[in-house]
Parts: sequence; structure tokens; C-alpha cells
Amino acid sequence: MKSEPNRQVRAIGSISCQSRRLVGVIAAAVLTACGGIVKAADGPPTQQEVVVTGCNGTVTYVEAEGAFANGSPWSMRRPTGWNGLLINDLDYVPAKDGARSCYWLQRGYALSGTGRNPQRNFNYDPDREQQELISVIDMFNARYGKPTKVIQYGHSGGGFVALNFAERYPEKVDGVVVGCAHEPVPLMNMMLDGWFVLKTLIASELQVVGFSDLASVADQSAKWRAALTLAQQSQEGRARIALAAAVGQWPVWSNATRAQPDPFDLGALQSAVFDTVLLNAAQPGGQSRFMFEHAGTSPAVRQLSWNAGIDYSQLLARAEPAVGRLVLSLYSTNGLNLQADLATLRDATRVQAEPAASAFWNGPGRTVHGTPKIPSLRMHTTGDNVVPPNIIDSYVQKMQANGGDVSLYRTTIVDRAGHCTFEPSESAAAIETVLTRINTGVWPDVSPAGMNARAKALIPASVPAFVPYEPARANRPQNNPAGGL
Repeated sequence: MKSEPNRQVRAIGSISCQSRRLVGVIAAAVLTACGGIVKAADGPPTQQEVVVTGCNGTVTYVEAEGAFANGSPWSMRRPTGWNGLLINDLDYVPAKDGARSCYWLQRGYALSGTGRNPQRNFNYDPDREQQELISVIDMFNARYGKPTKVIQYGHSGGGFVALNFAERYPEKVDGVVVGCAHEPVPLMNMMLDGWFVLKTLIASELQVVGFSDLASVADQSAKWRAALTLAQQSQEGRARIALAAAVGQWPVWSNATRAQPDPFDLGALQSAVFDTVLLNAAQPGGQSRFMFEHAGTSPAVRQLSWNAGIDYSQLLARAEPAVGRLVLSLYSTNGLNLQADLATLRDATRVQAEPAASAFWNGPGRTVHGTPKIPSLRMHTTGDNVVPPNIIDSYVQKMQANGGDVSLYRTTIVDRAGHCTFEPSESAAAIETVLTRINTGVWPDVSPAGMNARAKALIPASVPAFVPYEPARANRPQNNPAGGL
């Protein structure tokens, strides 16, 4: 049974009482909203709310917010000139005053969603996040009326939630925008492959899986950064760092403080690869590995990754071409023995997925199957070291294997370093693209030129960066939870 969320009416503390006008006959208790958060009366929500002027005075809206019993915050805003459309987002609460949210409010969109659970490192469950988001949509409907269309928008884990909405809840939302989405099992396997190379060939004494507490993650991060920095000083170390990035299909360019390297400048390419690997060392074994290993309130480590039976020679052959060329060049020109290193990887003790972890990740809402039922636009940045863009091919393979409707699915890529570093115009273009598909039954032009033109038309001062991109074939076919479909 779902817990009943605390319903609250909020007036933004940063806005003076003079900037607010009131709707209807307002109860005395609600008038105290000028002093902070007020709990609404039990029973059906009312329209007697404070109208807030926000986004530098450009828009007015009413707002409700609160928290679920487990601590996950929720919030919703309906602008005065609501266009009838709602954008729902797992990460709406921390971003509600950002440029992207302000743009949508100014365009008449209502916004709703949640924030991440404060204890998510120890109780992560994407299915629970989906149920909370459904509750928020239901609360919005009860308070403000049913929207004409609902778009589920999300970044990273929010993108994974959006993929699940497309497959599981077509009656709740009309389309999804899937930004830089992880899939926990494919992501952790992509990261394991690269880290397995680093551990086996550079620092066998260090840890890449099975973290029992967050202190050990921090300790191993510091040790890995030292080991990688030392390895980068030798020809052998630089070659092995490149090999790790190649088999893991990690992006070359992820450091926004450096220019994107010429793919044929091997020195610049290797330096950029090292930047990516060093950034990844912030959480050895992959971003949020501890959270995934302890998902579902499990006090013990439940290993979701495996590399038993994986042929690292084959993974190298599937590498992004520029990085594959880099590996071959670094080994051959420096007289290093690539086949010997591949043999060492072949013979090294492998990681096994634990049955309890596989059972958890095979549960509803915790994996996806490539079967979208509503229009789904997936977008990614080229230089995402946290969720490498080649992960999108894993979903394509699932669609092919499970008979997914490819007419409902499109992909678009932004040429930018970093994780989920989309500009507001790019997010706006993505929403408009999905809405066009919903309303007409036909995708508009989703080519880079088409997406850039749409983004520029929506926010003329922007410089959108959609580019052509062809992901390498995912390093592991389908990459489902062990034993899953």
C-alpha cells in the first residue's frame, strides 16, 4: 500500500509577501504562508493558494509541495497561463528554480515531480521512484485538473525511470524524454569491464566491486587516483589505461575544461582518455556502484555485475574505432605485448553476479525490455563518462530481440562533455519533438540539423550542439540481469 504523502501549500521563502496575490477566499491558516510552509487541511485539496511571482518576475504560478513518508520530496507548479500540458520529472525538486524549469513555466507548461530520496545510497529502488512519480501525477490531477498531455522527462536515473514509464505506464503519460539514462546492470558491466583491466594490469591490490561502506569507496578512490597517475607516467601504463577505456567503451572526451581531441592526434587522444579514467576514479567500479550493490535496502553487498565468460579480445574488437586505433598504436610503437596482456585478462579470476542481485534487478521497474508503448526520445551527450553514450545500443538490441516498436523510439546526441550537460534549448527541443510525435503520429525531423533548428527557434540566443553519432555495438549483447530476458 502506498503511504499517503503530506500535502502542503508553499509560498517561496525568497519571494516577499508583497509579490504574492491571493486566489479566492483564503483561510486564515493559508495567509500564514507568507511565513513559510503551511499544511493543507485533510481531505480534497483546495484552490485557495498563494500565487507566486517567480523566474525573475516573468511568470506567476501556484505551487504545492511536501514529502512522502520515506522522505522523498515532491513538488508541483501550475502557471497562471497553463497550456494544459504537464512535464513530470524524477529530479524536478532540486531543479525547479533553474533555467530549464523557468523556460517551461514561461511557455505555459505545468511542472511536477520529486527529488531523490535522502537515503538513496542505501535503499535505491527505481520501481519505488516510479510509484512516487505516479502518485505525484495523481495529486496534480486532483488539485489542478487532468492535463491534456503528460510528458515524463528525466536525466540519468530519471532517464531510466522514463524508459520504464514508456514500457509500463502508457496510461499515465503520453510520451517520454530519456536523458542520459543509465540501466543499472548494463552500466555496471560497462564500468566493470574497464575497471577489470585496470585492476588486473595496473593495481591488482585495489578494489573495484563489493564495497561494504562509503568510507571504503572514498579510500579506494584516493588510492586509485594515485595508482593511475603513476601509471600515466610510463608507456606501459598509458597503453593499459587506453585498453581499459576501449573495452569498457568509455568516452574519450569528458573533461569540459579541455578541448575535444583530434581523433588522429594520438597524444591528445591518450591524454583525454586518462582524464576520463581519472574522473571515473571518483567512484571506482562505476558511478553509484555502492548504491547499486546495496539496492533495495540490502545491508549486504549483492553483486549485480559479472564478467565470467567475457572475451576481452572481442570487447577490444568492438571498441570505438579511434580508441581501438589508439590501443594498437600505443602497444605496437612502444614494443609492448598486447596479446600477453589479453592473455592475462583471460586467465584472471572473474566476477560472478549473485542470484539475489539478479532476482532484484529482474523485478518490475528495475530493468527494461526494449518494448516502448508510447513515443520515446532518447538523448545523450558524447562526453558522458558517468553513463557512456554507447549504453544506448543495449536498449536497441533489446528492442530487436523482444520485438519492440521501433516507430516509437528515436535517439539524438549532443556534442558536449560531462554527464547530462544539456542546455535548456536542447531539452526544450526534445519536449517539442515528442509532443509533435504524440499529436501527429509522425516524428518531426530528428536529424542534428532538425534538432538544432528547433532548439534555436525556441531559444534564439542558444547554441545547441546536436551532432551525428553512431554508437559502437554494445560491448555485451543485450546485457540483461543475469538470467533475465
